[in-house]
Amino acid sequence: MAEDEVKTKEQLLAEMKAATDAGDWKAVSKVSSQIARLVAGEEKAEKDAKQAAVATITDEVKKVLDKTVTKLIETIPQEQLEAMDGIWYSNDFAEKLTTCRLVKGAIRKTGTGGGGGKKFSITTKELLDKHGSELMGDTGKSFQQAYDEDTDGNARYKVRMKLLKAEGLS
Repeated sequence: MAEDEVKTKEQLLAEMKAATDAGDWKAVSKVSSQIARLVAGEEKAEKDAKQAAVATITDEVKKVLDKTVTKLIETIPQEQLEAMDGIWYSNDFAEKLTTCRLVKGAIRKTGTGGGGGKKFSITTKELLDKHGSELMGDTGKSFQQAYDEDTDGNARYKVRMKLLKAEGLS
C-alpha cells in the first residue's frame, strides 16, 4: 500500500495485530498513531455534526422566542418598559425549571474581593446581543467582531467597557 493511502480502521487494526505478533514495536507505534488520528477525525466529524444540528435548532427556537417576546413587549405600557432593559428567560429541561426575570442594567454594590471597579448586573453576552452589530468607534468592526477576534482578557474587557458606554451605563 502507498504511504499516503487512506486506510480503514479495520485495515489499521489488522496491521497493528500483525506488528504486535511480529514484535515490531516501531510499526506498532506508527500504526497506533494512525489509529489515534483516524479516531480523532471520526470524533471531530461527529461533534461537528451535532453542533451544526444544535445551531439549527437554536436558531429556530430563538426565532420563535423573539416573536413571542416581541408580542409580549407590545402589550407592556411604555413607562413600564423604560424601567427595564430586557427579559432573561431560562428553561432547564433536566430540572424542569423555568425562570423569567425582567432585568435592568444597574450598578451592583462592589464585593469584598480584590476587584474594586463598578459591578454591573448586565452580562457581556447580553450587551453583545443588544449592541453586537453596531460599529465600535472608528475601528470599522462591530462590537461582536472585536470581541470574537481577540480572546485576550484585557482586549475583551475594553470591548465590554465600550459596550457599557453604548448602553449608557459607564
